[in-house]
Amino acid sequence: MKVPPAFRLAVAAAFVACCGVGAGCFFMKPGKDDLSKLDESKKAAESAEKKLSDLKQERLRLESDLNQKQAELKKSEEERDSVMQKTGK
Repeated sequence: MKVPPAFRLAVAAAFVACCGVGAGCFFMKPGKDDLSKLDESKKAAESAEKKLSDLKQERLRLESDLNQKQAELKKSEEERDSVMQKTGK
């Protein structure tokens, strides 16, 4: 099967264009603005991770407090029921 010369030319041109774009992206170096934006992004991510960690710890503490209060409530209700039963009400 014979390939038309126009098709060969189109494929060669596409190949050269892709190589040129790829090489341009490969050899580009980030500028000062890009590096400062990256640094700001890293700091923001670290700050968000720390806040998340702090909030998780606070949630665990609050859940523990809630469980303790619920246990106290249950104990008080049982005590109340016991007293009411003894008094006949």
